[in-house]
Amino acid sequence: MKSPQTPQQINILQPVEKTQHIVCCTPFSNHSWQWFAPELKSETLRWHFFYLKPEGLLEKYVRQPNLAMIRTCRQAVLAVKQHGATILFTHEPAVSFWCALFIKQLGVDVEHIAYSFNFPKLPKGMKRRWMTSAFANISRFVVYSTMEKQLYHDYFGIPLERIDVCLWSVGMPESQPKTPLETGDYICAIGGNARDYRSLMAAMEQLPDIPLVLVARPHNLKNLDIPANVKVRVNIPKPHATNIVEHSRFMVLPLVGTEVPCGHVTLVATMHLGKAFIITNSEGVSDYISDGSNALTCDAFAPDLLAQKIRTLWDNPQLCQELGANGRQFATDNCSEVSARQHLANMLVERGLLEPTRIPCGAAKK
Repeated sequence: MKSPQTPQQINILQPVEKTQHIVCCTPFSNHSWQWFAPELKSETLRWHFFYLKPEGLLEKYVRQPNLAMIRTCRQAVLAVKQHGATILFTHEPAVSFWCALFIKQLGVDVEHIAYSFNFPKLPKGMKRRWMTSAFANISRFVVYSTMEKQLYHDYFGIPLERIDVCLWSVGMPESQPKTPLETGDYICAIGGNARDYRSLMAAMEQLPDIPLVLVARPHNLKNLDIPANVKVRVNIPKPHATNIVEHSRFMVLPLVGTEVPCGHVTLVATMHLGKAFIITNSEGVSDYISDGSNALTCDAFAPDLLAQKIRTLWDNPQLCQELGANGRQFATDNCSEVSARQHLANMLVERGLLEPTRIPCGAAKK
């Protein structure tokens, strides 16, 4: 007798008989990162990973062009050719660009899927033209917001039907050490891409009684006036940044405009931690944010209004708690490793590489 199926069951994957090869080229240097390959790997499905690690003095010290990336992308495409791989996954646009060039140059026939396709800053001039030409030969793109789908269609001429939207999805961020790095009651701001810290600093000048810890990159601090109630940390490890968010009252994420496709990593991590936050009202994050429900939004480049929002949230611990709880629920439902794995699983099933089976949806990536 068949056991009854529960509502919590979802489709994932079971490999078919024929062995298939998948090549994955990443900009990461951590060789332990294998995406969801450990869950998908079997005798009939082989993954081949290529990581960005400089070799020799030239690759170590020459930054432009990125010689290590160019070599790694060429090696990945050669592996596609050697193994007759069915799919080449590339992560981040620069890797996708170089792999697309080598696919054309070496005459390789493969479905190229550009994952994590996100530009904090769009290329211009000749670089834009080169990328537009290369991207025309990529089969599929995966972006993290609906706004980016239209943006890259308009900017690079990528057909809309080639672009999938998959919300940024990760597991619970690692927090180290176990004790707070910052003591006392404070708010925080984290990250370096497309941040409007000038408006945030102007807002904090109006709130001398509220301490803020700013975790940024050196370029974010250029010509930036830092008020006395703001403490700055630069280029700290991610687990330390997570620790600062975890032990803060709430987080502020100011963006440089209303059409900025950035901040996804920070906002999703903050949601997983159950922390409230204030964020610029940008189309690039509209898939994630419901104003007054899981976050507070603020107009771009409006330090006076931002100061009011910070004061409102600082003075209302109950609202803080509600926003954090709703954010955690949203992340659990839409931005977990289960969601990310299922999206990848569906892509492989659709291409006939794997057959669906039934497993509990709560089974998380280890």
